[in-house]
Amino acid sequence: MNRFRRRTRRKVLCSIGAGPHADLLAISGASFEIFAERHDYELVLRTALLDHTRPASWSKVLLLQELLDRYDTVFWVDADAAIVDVTRDIADDAAGKYLGLAVHHYDGQAIPNCGVMVLNRSRRATQLLAEVWNATKWIDHPWWENAAVLELMGHEVGDGPGPVTLKAATAYYRTAALLGNEWNSIMVDEAQHPRVRHYPGRSQEYRLEHLQRDLDELRAAIGAP
Repeated sequence: MNRFRRRTRRKVLCSIGAGPHADLLAISGASFEIFAERHDYELVLRTALLDHTRPASWSKVLLLQELLDRYDTVFWVDADAAIVDVTRDIADDAAGKYLGLAVHHYDGQAIPNCGVMVLNRSRRATQLLAEVWNATKWIDHPWWENAAVLELMGHEVGDGPGPVTLKAATAYYRTAALLGNEWNSIMVDEAQHPRVRHYPGRSQEYRLEHLQRDLDELRAAIGAP
């Protein structure tokens, strides 16, 4: 049987919270659990890195590769992000696409963000992850694997956290689902009605406080204790 043509559609929501991020995942993971139960996802939350030779964010790529070999849809959310609206499944917004991720608009830029992403089992998704992992020139870039994804999509990426310019859109860009910022609302590009709130670059104290606030908000919205 062609392993890319399976009749049973299984979904998994995953994240990694290692070291200090384990405390973040202890809170954000509770919001992931609510979403997973609502939309029939399995939940895989890790508190250890899969590769200690690279910065922590690169372990995301290895976990996505592992799970995409076992599931049809893999939904990743960074440990410092909380799901605050579970009324819609992100898989519906990326249906028929190999990849779905939000694009942020600020400072005249349009930047796809890998902090929240969904991958559908396909040759293109598998190939993207392999090429990202092999893009070793980005190992120590401030955006790590996200910088590799941007380049593969056809962006020109600077040495620091910007600027980013789309020079020549590749097939990876043209065939992805480019989602609204409600799926990855960040400080510099806040969504009016967020589904996921994300706190990259903030202090540990700030993240813990806001993730707990988000979890409490979600529980209140669905009537959970």
